[in-house]
Amino acid sequence: IFHINLRTPTDLSPLRVIEGVRDLAKKIIVVVGEDKLSKQANENATLLFDCLLRATLCTKQVAEEFRLSSEAFEWLLGEIETRFQQAQVQP
Repeated sequence: IFHINLRTPTDLSPLRVIEGVRDLAKKIIVVVGEDKLSKQANENATLLFDCLLRATLCTKQVAEEFRLSSEAFEWLLGEIETRFQQAQVQP
């Protein structure tokens, strides 16, 4: 779909990768609420998922191993968010 060429350098900025992963981690919400207890519960619930995101989508790996373009990276972030929301069970 994205025609990723492994021989050409990627147009994706390392800063954009960091910001994208950080924004995605903020969008991942399991426990809804604005009070202190809900925020703490959400942080505890999403801690391991955040670790997995940061380890898998680290800047060096995205640029050198996966060779993602900006468009492919944006699509990947959207796909991760969508699949996470679909995987949640409705109360």
